[in-house]
Amino acid sequence: LRNLFTTALYDDHLNRWFSPDGFLSLFSLVGTNGQGIGTSSLSQWVHGCDALELPRQQREQLDAFIDQLYKDIERETGDFLNCEGSGLFLLQSSCNHSCIPNAEASFPDNNFLLHLTALFDIGPGEEVCISYLDCCQRERSRHSRHKILR
Repeated sequence: LRNLFTTALYDDHLNRWFSPDGFLSLFSLVGTNGQGIGTSSLSQWVHGCDALELPRQQREQLDAFIDQLYKDIERETGDFLNCEGSGLFLLQSSCNHSCIPNAEASFPDNNFLLHLTALFDIGPGEEVCISYLDCCQRERSRHSRHKILR
């Protein structure tokens, strides 16, 4: 893999990343700080459903349908349902995890441009935190969330 990257992307001013140790370090950064890039039409549809103003009973039915749909798809596709790649983003990489995040990373324009959006007011000096878990994982028990984060 390192040889393929070197052949395709090598540039003298980036040479430290193409040595065996540099390449390992680069992949460690992606593994630790990478943001999954998900722009699937399904996730866009679900966000549109979330924005609908529905009576309580219809909302519950729609939510149950979406939950089951995700479970069925996850059973078939595994963890990569909405992940079209991974990227390193300077601001997002500096955000720590919180189970009750005050910001959220998204791709609202269905491209590779990450938007970091405050979920509520963030005061001066307050840390910006995101959830490292996807929306389905956040609904799991505390024990399951800790296991995933480890």
